[in-house]
This record gives sequence, C-alpha cells and structure tokens, in this order.
Amino acid sequence: MNAFLTRLGGLLAVLFGTSFITFAVTYFAPGDKALSIAQARYPGEMGFDSAVLDGIRAEFHLDRPFLSQYLHWLADFVTGDFGRSYSSQSKVWDIFTGNLAETFTLAFTALAMGLTAAFLLAGLSVWKQGSLLDRFAILLASVGAAIPSFWLSILLIMLFAAHLGWLPAYGTGRASHLVLPAVTLAFWVMSSQTRLLRSFLLEAYAQPFVETLRLRGVSEREIFFSHVLRHAMPPALTMIGLDLAGLIEGAVVVEIIFARSGLGSLLAGSVLARDLPVVVFLVMFFALTYVLINTLIDLLQIVMDPRQRAAARAEA
Repeated sequence: MNAFLTRLGGLLAVLFGTSFITFAVTYFAPGDKALSIAQARYPGEMGFDSAVLDGIRAEFHLDRPFLSQYLHWLADFVTGDFGRSYSSQSKVWDIFTGNLAETFTLAFTALAMGLTAAFLLAGLSVWKQGSLLDRFAILLASVGAAIPSFWLSILLIMLFAAHLGWLPAYGTGRASHLVLPAVTLAFWVMSSQTRLLRSFLLEAYAQPFVETLRLRGVSEREIFFSHVLRHAMPPALTMIGLDLAGLIEGAVVVEIIFARSGLGSLLAGSVLARDLPVVVFLVMFFALTYVLINTLIDLLQIVMDPRQRAAARAEA
C-alpha cells in the first residue's frame, strides 16, 4: 500500500510540474493570443477593433496575470473542463477523442509487430548463440537502432508506394494505409527489444537453476518457456512499457510524414496554429501516459517477481 501511495504521489508531482512548465511556455510565447483567436474566429478579416480583442481577452481570461490564469486553468482541468479550441471553437475533449483511436491503433499494431519480430530474433539468437543467425540478429537490431524513423519512412514510401505501387503513401481509412507507418515504428521496437531480450535471456540461462534442471532431465523446451522466459520477463516488461509510451508520443513524426490523422498530426497542427488549449492538453496527456504506463509496469513487476514482492512487504 505504501509503495502504491508513493508512486501515486510521484505521478501527481510529475503531472503538476508538467502542467506548470507547459502553461508557462505557452503564456510567455511571443504573439498576441487574442489576435490568433480572432483570426480563427473571423477568417478573412484583415484588421480587428480593439474592443473585439479586449472582449476575447476577457472571455478567455487572457487579461489576467500569469498565476491567476494558471490557477483558473488548473481548476477547470482537474474538474474535467479542458477548454475549447481557439481555432475551431470545439471542445478540446471532443477533438482529442476524435483522433485518439487512430494513434492507438498505429501504436499497438506497431508494438505487436515489433515484439513478435523481437521475440523471434532474440529466441533464435540465444538458441544459436555465436552462429551466423546470432550475428545477423545483432546486426539487424543495430541497423534498426541507427536508422531515424523519418528516414526509414521516406525509404518505405519510395520503395513500396512510388516504385512498386503496392501500398498508399499517405492517408487514413483503409488497412493498407496502416501498413507503412506501422512497419516504420515496428522496426524501431524490434531493434530495441531484440538486443534487450537477448541480453535478458542470456542472463537467465547463466543462472545456476538452469543447469540443475538439465541434470534432472527437464527438456530444453520446458526450461525455456517455463523457467528462462519467466525469469527474463520482469526486466523486459519495463522496456516494453517504455516502448509503448514512446510509440504513442513518437507517432508525431510518422503521422506527419504519412499524412495520417491522429494525436501527432493534431499536436503539430495545433502548435503551428497557436491553438494553446489543445497543445497544453496533449502535452498533459502524453506526460500522463508515459508516467502511468511506467507506474503500472512497476506494480506488475512486483506481482511477477517474488523478490520485489518481499521487498515491498518489507517496506510496508
């Protein structure tokens, strides 16, 4: 219970710090926010009367000092009022939920593809340690870690969309639109997880209990799936959780390149349009996602690892 409360306190502290810094950056950003809202609200107008701008400042509390604006925003935020978009005047929550599914679909598809490839490569690499297959897996993982996502995206578009014409280069809606962005992100997951899983599996195989099981006549298959994999999974879960959080946040670049709708494209467009309520909410969401996933992974490790359970009981 104490461990849970400690992690909850850390979660709240991180979110509070993130909200304060993000709001401060948007508050002190150059430019007249009232003018940006007026231009979005009245498209085509070249100039605005000072009375119109003053009315907008009063409506959005932009005429108040920094601390007053922040506390007003924070009070609304914690009660579920996330404000309205400066550009479209729609509720920020409605805009967010309209783009959430696309980003989550892309992230979880890429994670599933990347983990499947990583488990296969790491398992074969450990099984044939020192062989050509082992060297190939290490080389592939190293190359994947060195290739930036935006460069791989361009290569995939040039090959499979422009040259071969097998898949669309951009857009959202059909399953074919998901393939190239998912492969781009999955390649990054595969490269990071293959090296880590290989290391964790080799560490597990080096434990004394493995040789004891072999002397007892336990098959290699049972040793791997029932003992080695179970021993290697707790540390691997932490890195998988970090990759999932990274996929949700890292979809920004990939969604822009492939012109997909989603939270990444929404964030980029909101920054360019100076749509501050949307920007602040998305930053808070990404921070919450990252910290929450890590907290859940820590708690799951305590459940899975007897040593951590004992340590948690000792702390309590």
